[in-house]
Amino acid sequence: MRRATRSRGGALVAAALVLSGACCLVLAGDAKSPKQTASTTGPKPSVSEQATVDVAASTLEQARQALARDAWRRELRFAEAVDPGRSLRSTRISQQEIDQGRWTVEELFAVGGRVFDATFTIADGLGDGGGLLRVHRGERGGPDAFGCRDCHFRGGPAGSGDASANAYLTGDGATQRSALSRNPPSLAGAGLVELLAAEMSRELQAIRTRLAEQASRSGESARGKLTALGVEFGWLTVGADGRLDAKEVEGVDADLVLRPFGRKGRFATLRETIEEKLRIHHGMQTTRLAASGDPARVGAHRRPDPDGDGIVDEIVEGQLTALTTFVALQEMPTVEPPQGGLVPVTMWAEGRRRFESLGCASCHTVSLRLERPTLSLPSREADAALKLDLSRDGRGPRLQLQTADESYRVFLHSDLKRHDMGPALAESRDEAGIPRGQFITPPLWGLSRSGPWLHDGRAPTIEDAILLHGGEAQASRDRFAALSEKERASLRVYLTSLTRARRLVAP
Repeated sequence: MRRATRSRGGALVAAALVLSGACCLVLAGDAKSPKQTASTTGPKPSVSEQATVDVAASTLEQARQALARDAWRRELRFAEAVDPGRSLRSTRISQQEIDQGRWTVEELFAVGGRVFDATFTIADGLGDGGGLLRVHRGERGGPDAFGCRDCHFRGGPAGSGDASANAYLTGDGATQRSALSRNPPSLAGAGLVELLAAEMSRELQAIRTRLAEQASRSGESARGKLTALGVEFGWLTVGADGRLDAKEVEGVDADLVLRPFGRKGRFATLRETIEEKLRIHHGMQTTRLAASGDPARVGAHRRPDPDGDGIVDEIVEGQLTALTTFVALQEMPTVEPPQGGLVPVTMWAEGRRRFESLGCASCHTVSLRLERPTLSLPSREADAALKLDLSRDGRGPRLQLQTADESYRVFLHSDLKRHDMGPALAESRDEAGIPRGQFITPPLWGLSRSGPWLHDGRAPTIEDAILLHGGEAQASRDRFAALSEKERASLRVYLTSLTRARRLVAP
C-alpha cells in the first residue's frame, strides 16, 4: 500500500499536501495581507499575543494555493467517478512504516487531511450498513454524518459547527429530548490543548509522588495543595499506608489526569477522542477498537466485524495516526485587536482589563506557560512515538519562543478544569460519571469564529453565553449583567478579538 500510494504520486502525496494546506476563496476574515494586520494606532497587544500570521507569503500566494486545491479536488472527483473509494483507500497507510520513520510529519498531515475531508460510504464501513441516525442509540452512537467536514466547517478549516450540526448523544434513537445535545467545537489549536493537559497532569502526579514519599518517611498522612501551571486543583491527602484521599481534589479526576477533550472533559488524548468520534458519528471503527471494544459500544457480532456490516478494518491504525496528526497540527488561534477604524483599540484594551476585573479569567485563564513544544504520539503497536514540534510543524500561526524566559506562552483562555455551571446549564443526567452540571472550561481562543456558543450551541451571541453562566461563574455573570451598555461593549470587543488567522479558502 505504501508503494502504490507514492507511485501515484508525487501525485497523491504532493496533491494531498495542497489539499490539506487550507485555503478558501471564500474569505475567513478580510482580504488584507498579513502585513496589513499588524496595527496602526493606539496600544497594541504583546508580541506573543499577536502570533505572527505565517499562513502564506501574500494574499496572492493564498489565492494560488486555493485555486490549486480546487483544481485537485475536481481531478479527485473524476478519479472517484472511475474508481469509487480510491481516495480513502490511498490513505490506508501502515502504522509499522510510521513507526519505522518512513513517513514524514508533513506527509502524515497531508494524508490525515484527506481522511478528514473524506465522505465515508457504506462500502467503507459507514454505520451498520444502514443510513444516518439523527439521535444516537445509547452508546452505539449514530452515525449522524458522512465525514468530519460535515460538522467542522465554521470559522475556517477544521472549525466548529452551527446549531444544525449538533449531535444528540446516548439517546433512544428517536427523540432529541432523550439525548445529550453537543455542538461541534473548533479543532484549532487542538494539539496544544493536549500538550498543556499532559504537562499539567505530570505536575499534579509529581505532587502526589512527593506526598506519598513524605507520608512514607514520616509515618503520618501528608496533605498538599495541587497546582499545575499556576492552576489550582484543590488538595490531596496521602495516608502513611499510601492510600489516597481525593475528597478535596477539584476539577480533575482522582487519578489526576486532565482530560481536556469532550464538553465534559472525558478524553485525555486526541487519538482516543478521534477514535471515539469516528465510531459514534460515522460508525467507522478502528481495527483495534473492533477487536477489543465493549460490545455495548462496538456491537455484539463476531469479531473482527462487531457491527456486522460486512466490512473489517474500517479505519486502520496508520489512518488514525495520520488523522490525529492532522488535527494536532491545526493552527494556533490569534488575538487581533481592532485596527482603529470603526472601533478604537482603546476599547479593546479596556475590555481586556474588564475580563480580569469581572473574574472571567479565574476560570478562563488567559495564558499558560509551556516548557517544551513537542507533542508525542505514542504508537500502540511498537515501542515508538511520533514527535510533533508545535512550534514548527503544521499550519501557522504556531507557537513562538519567548526569549525573556525561554518558554512558550499559550493564550488559551482556559484552565482546563471542570466547573459546576449551575442549574440553567445542567443536563438531564450525568455523562460517564461526570455530574450533569459540570463542564470543562472551554478555551476561548478563536471564540469569535466558533459560534454558536456553549456545549449545546444554545447561545446565538457571546453575550447570551455569558448571561447563561451560573454555578461557580454566577458572581462574574452578575457583575457583567450590572455593567452599563458601554462597559459591556468593551468586553464584547475584547472577546471578538479572540479569533483565527485570516486566510483564503476554496470550499
